Amino acid sequence: MLHYTSMSNPIVMFAAIVLSATSPALAALGQPEASIEGDRQSLGGERTTAVGPSYSVATITSTGLTVREYVSPDGIIFAVSWRGIGIPNLSVLLGDYFQAYEDARSESLKKEPKLRGPMAFATADLIIETGGHMRDLWGRAVAPALLPPSVTLQDIR
Repeated sequence: MLHYTSMSNPIVMFAAIVLSATSPALAALGQPEASIEGDRQSLGGERTTAVGPSYSVATITSTGLTVREYVSPDGIIFAVSWRGIGIPNLSVLLGDYFQAYEDARSESLKKEPKLRGPMAFATADLIIETGGHMRDLWGRAVAPALLPPSVTLQDIR
C-alpha cells in the first residue's frame, strides 16, 4: 500500500509554490500605504483616496462592504474602519495587531460573556470598537502609537 502526504505530490507542491508566490501583500495596521492595493484586489472593490493635511484615507468599496485605511504623512496605516453586511478578515486588516485584539477580546469575554452586541477594547497598542446589527456591521481599529498628533479618534469613522 502506497502512503504519501499531499505535499509529496509534485502537482500539489507546484500549485502551493505558485499560489504562495502570487498572493498579494495585504495592507494592515502598521504597514506601508503601498500594501493597500492588495486589499483592493482581495476585496474585489474600487479604491478612492482622499488626501488631507494630517492624513489620507484610502476607501475600498466592494459589494456590501466599505473599508477605510487611514495613512499618516509618513505613509504608514495608523487606523482601519469598516462598515457593511459582514466583517472583513480582521487577521488581515489588523496584521501584527491581531493577537492584541484576540487577547483583549478574550479577557473582555471572561469578564462579561456575551454572544453579540457592541464591543470595545483599549490596550496600550490597540483601540478597537465594533457594533451594528445584521447586515449593518461596523468597526474601527487604531494603533495609538501611530496616530498623527493632530488626529483624534473622532476622525476615524
